[in-house]
Amino acid sequence: MKKLQVFLNNRPVGTLGSDKKRGFVFQYHRKYLGTPDAHPLSLSLPLREAPFGEASARPFFSNLLPEGDIRTVIARFVSVSEKNDMALLEKIGGECAGAVSVLPEGVVLDTKGGYSRISQDELDSMTEKDTGRPLLIHRKELRLSLAGAQDKLPVFIKDGEYFLPTGNMPSSHIIKPPNRYFEGTVQNEAFCMRLARAAGIPVPGCYIWKSEKNVAYVVERYDRARDADQNVSRIHQEDFCQAMGYLPDQKYESEGGPGLSGCFSLLQKFGTQPIADRKNFIAWVIFNFLIGNADAHAKNISLLFRHGKTCLAPFYDLMSTLVYPELSQKMSMKIGKENRYKRTRKRHWERFAEGIGVRPRFVLAIAEAMCQRVKTESANISGAFVSEYGGEELVDGINDIIARHASSFDW
Repeated sequence: MKKLQVFLNNRPVGTLGSDKKRGFVFQYHRKYLGTPDAHPLSLSLPLREAPFGEASARPFFSNLLPEGDIRTVIARFVSVSEKNDMALLEKIGGECAGAVSVLPEGVVLDTKGGYSRISQDELDSMTEKDTGRPLLIHRKELRLSLAGAQDKLPVFIKDGEYFLPTGNMPSSHIIKPPNRYFEGTVQNEAFCMRLARAAGIPVPGCYIWKSEKNVAYVVERYDRARDADQNVSRIHQEDFCQAMGYLPDQKYESEGGPGLSGCFSLLQKFGTQPIADRKNFIAWVIFNFLIGNADAHAKNISLLFRHGKTCLAPFYDLMSTLVYPELSQKMSMKIGKENRYKRTRKRHWERFAEGIGVRPRFVLAIAEAMCQRVKTESANISGAFVSEYGGEELVDGINDIIARHASSFDW
């Protein structure tokens, strides 16, 4: 059986094995289980001596890997099958989301390393769209696995300078270049994230990096912390598909994935700040509805594990997908059993509230306040945003969607 070592915050926690007969098998080290501060890798992989089989182990580890076209491209560059999760983890599992590292058996975790400066010209080259190459190929450092369907570059930023981590040093930010298929994705995500922050929704800091030739979206990693000397450390996290034991190809509710009530139940069961998280979760649902983010699925919400507490992570990947007519016009997770924007009415929000076990008037009050705040803040920030970054037609399109969806709350 082929085996990989699994680390959490540089500590060896267990072994991941795989063979044709049994599939994935994960087992915690007995020594790790005996430590007083042992923490499970996932809510779906609680601490125990007995090994976890395919059904439990694969969802957590598969969700560490990229998806879609970028997975195909990366697999080609590292010369493994794109369907071989184990081989991909072996090649690019050195730094995953949160504090997890997956390395080949016998390889020593490099806890030293450093940071290699990226020049302006290199950033320009890396952020060009339509290159068809994984971003880290430029430095032959393809060892970092970030989940999702878009190419991303993990970097460390200090005093305005950009660096690539070497060894096992953590990154502090993620850079996303323009999407090769859709115009204005950089401006779209930056505008929606800025609007979310203005509307009171917890999101990490972000901005648009610009050069004479290119733009890119830059976002702080919510799964990182900095000390007074600006040293970066990792924070353990997992997305809701991992926590609930769903595979990446089950992230959509229509494909058997989690719905809003299941996500809310998980938060209620394990969260240590239920009042704040409950309100933020509901606000996230309403905000995504207003901006037309039809791709808000369970991999786009995460839990943070820090200082013995479990809480909802700041929200990420917020953008309007409805401005691109060729993308799905149906919501990834239903609101009161309805996934069509045009047919979502008050009764569906009331059913949503009942489905998550809260009073309908509580959800309706948040919705009313969120509608007003999003419309006001969008009007406040749109002009300055367009003046600085362009994308007037796109921002106008998002504002039209907001106005249309907000009108559905006129009860």
